[in-house]
Amino acid sequence: MNKFYESYIGTSEEEREEMLKEMGNSDIMELFSDIPESLILKEDIAIPGPYSEAELTRFFKAIANKNKDMLVSFLGGGVRQQYVPAAVEEVMQRGEIYTAYTPYQPEISQGTLQLTYEYQSMVAELLEMDVVNASLYDWGSAIGEVLLIMRRITRRRKLLIAEPVSPDRLAVAKSYIAYSDVEIEVVPAKNGLVDIEALINIFSSESEKPKKEREIAGLYFEVPSYFGTLSENPADLCDIVHSSDALITIGVDPISLGILSPPGEYGADFAVGEGQLLGNCINSGGPLLGILAMKYNRKWIREIPGRLIGSTKELNSDDVGYCITLQTREQHIRREKATSNVCTNQAITAINAAIYLSSLGKRGIIELSQSLYDKSHYLASELNKLDGVTAPYFDPFFSEFIVDFGEVSHSEITRKCMENGFIPGHKILAKTTLRLISVNELHTKSDLDNFVIAIREAIL
Repeated sequence: MNKFYESYIGTSEEEREEMLKEMGNSDIMELFSDIPESLILKEDIAIPGPYSEAELTRFFKAIANKNKDMLVSFLGGGVRQQYVPAAVEEVMQRGEIYTAYTPYQPEISQGTLQLTYEYQSMVAELLEMDVVNASLYDWGSAIGEVLLIMRRITRRRKLLIAEPVSPDRLAVAKSYIAYSDVEIEVVPAKNGLVDIEALINIFSSESEKPKKEREIAGLYFEVPSYFGTLSENPADLCDIVHSSDALITIGVDPISLGILSPPGEYGADFAVGEGQLLGNCINSGGPLLGILAMKYNRKWIREIPGRLIGSTKELNSDDVGYCITLQTREQHIRREKATSNVCTNQAITAINAAIYLSSLGKRGIIELSQSLYDKSHYLASELNKLDGVTAPYFDPFFSEFIVDFGEVSHSEITRKCMENGFIPGHKILAKTTLRLISVNELHTKSDLDNFVIAIREAIL
């Protein structure tokens, strides 16, 4: 046992030997036998130092100064930069909010419970759904959970995912169901859009089968899609899916619902999405916030993961009180009866989202959504004027869109844009010149025009 272990493991050598003997092992590394030999550290890491506090501060500042922190970003695909009102940050810094932990004792956690209840209520209204949980890790984990929900409700094994869907979200969802009996079939996109015609044919055939022979539990697709595109007539698809007694889940950008129809309006059974877009700053990839909502069905509610917060009345009083109405995670009920192993979740980002939605109000969300739409379509039209550039590559779209840069490589586009202070979205496929461009509320008209100039220089 080296000094590293001794620094962090509070057991003696004799105690460790006794535990290993009980397990039938002779060396602690046998417990890590599933790790490939090539990945096991053979020698101590060359860590510089030791440094004084002042020296250590200077050391890390030197590293931090290598960052380019004034770049204008066009990254998106589910997580993007945004403006967070100062009032949101001020309220979130209050000690009773920022330090509050999960409400294991609901009777003394009324503030946390009320804020969580308000989050559920506002997101339910935004999505036009009836029940919202609080909450999941991110959009990808929400997809994974809802696939399992649809499997349990219908008792069918097959689930369809209609592209375009983020490969990252798809990978997370697949990892969630990897050791279940769920079978996923990915339906390719057509011209950058969800292939509504192919899906209608699939579910029409499914509905003609006797009920006992039907295999498909449900369908997942996104509006807007990962490519930013908007499918026409999703309500028609929902009707066809329901005709086969299957369920449907829609993935959404919550801000888009300021001007787009909510999923509950056109017949979705479930809705999922990314709550980072609701006033949560991006910090090296997190923390994020998985949204999961559903239409009311008393039997279905038992299948929802995490917890639900409800409003009630205090004992011997008409005053409003808040309680945990339902929690089905394995920490609170028998493991075999649990719907999920979600543990300490993203409640603080859910509370942040509630404060953000309150600060915007209904009118603010509509104006923000319209602004993103207008800016993105202006940028697409300006980029499309450049020789060799096609923007948007797929249409119609909301605030994110695909650009084809023709003969110019990804590396050249990235290099030239970075030199001019821009992050030019991210590449869709390595062997193509397609990139996903995302517009946010921080972008000014000057930013958009200068980005077009940077692209013009890159393609010359």
